[in-house]
Amino acid sequence: MGERLSTGFEDAGWDFAPWDEEPHFSPGELSIVLDPLLTAAEAAERVGCAKRDVLRLRRTF
Repeated sequence: MGERLSTGFEDAGWDFAPWDEEPHFSPGELSIVLDPLLTAAEAAERVGCAKRDVLRLRRTF
């Protein structure tokens, strides 16, 4: 019982869960994400992030 439960992160070489990290965008990517002419899905596909990240950023700007 002395062994701790493994979540698999250390086994995969992760220090953190990738989905817990905030996405970082270059200025060019940010202009795509915030482009009102694109849907959230289109913007997410162009920059390679999740649609929920685009929606969250658009709400804050």
